[in-house]
Amino acid sequence: MDDLNKPSQVDSQDQTQSRDSQRRIQSLIKLLADGQFHSGQSLAETLHISRTAVWKMIEKLKQWQIVIFSVRGKGYKIDKGLMLLDQAKIDQALTGKTQFFSRLVCLPSIDSTSSYIAREWQKSPGQPLVCVAEHQTKGRGRKGRKWISPFASNLYFSLGFNLPFGLHALGGLSLAIGICMARVLNQMTLPSVKLKWPNDLLIEGKKLAGILVEASGDKIDNSFINIGIGLNWRMASEQAIDQEWCNLTDYLTGKVDRNELLIQILLELDQCLQIYCRDGFDSFSKQWRDYSAFIDQPICIETRQGKVLGKELGINSNGAIRVMTDSGESIFYSGEVSLRPA
Repeated sequence: MDDLNKPSQVDSQDQTQSRDSQRRIQSLIKLLADGQFHSGQSLAETLHISRTAVWKMIEKLKQWQIVIFSVRGKGYKIDKGLMLLDQAKIDQALTGKTQFFSRLVCLPSIDSTSSYIAREWQKSPGQPLVCVAEHQTKGRGRKGRKWISPFASNLYFSLGFNLPFGLHALGGLSLAIGICMARVLNQMTLPSVKLKWPNDLLIEGKKLAGILVEASGDKIDNSFINIGIGLNWRMASEQAIDQEWCNLTDYLTGKVDRNELLIQILLELDQCLQIYCRDGFDSFSKQWRDYSAFIDQPICIETRQGKVLGKELGINSNGAIRVMTDSGESIFYSGEVSLRPA
């Protein structure tokens, strides 16, 4: 092998240091997650680092929008604690029960779970992977929009896997994913979760979750799918978001653990993908009317050419939205949908 293609010793050292840093931060978060005071000295001794290193990590956690109280003589505390994701618990629940999600990594912070999947795919093409993070520094939504991602407040996860057919057969995949997610959530919520074409989940018209599907491959035989999902769990109301949004915890009919919610979603999505591979989008398209937030209602489609007003009629077999306009029925494969103002 050409020496230029070998990872350098410096690179290996940097990667090892980065992993060690991640482990220390994870350990610190777990200690503080109980909502009790911990002295800087006890944290340093437990983590086998200096008190200065503890302080530096505390400052880093504050950058992740974690509110940490520091009281002289008592130490550090996260008020009310945190409900952290537990990779061991998730792994145990999924082992042997999924076809597409055989490997999962849970990280305290990452730039973007979708970007992580893309990088790992370059290293190990074809290997399925789920990336879950407590925090994202560069979370992404549709059309390059920023996805607000405070620590341990929501669910941020991406699914990377291969599908045995080309890009031409992927029409409606994001809608199928949305239907399956709504099916899970509606077992836990009142009122019901509805879908806004093409990729949003709503409760009472307010955004609860978003789905971003990215695909690469060829048109006939093979596709790599990278699905990013963000779901609002218990996010602080002061977040600067340019649309109405809501938290799932405000609509739960019973007590739900964030880990159990993720497990149920992944199990349902695995079944969804198996059905999609076997039957295509047809069986999901027939369910759209039951889940659409705007079916038979006036809507506005924003396209590159301008706004189109009409009434939503449903979707076709490829996932495109059908709209009755003044000039007749029109089909749209992309665009933004909103209720038409009265």
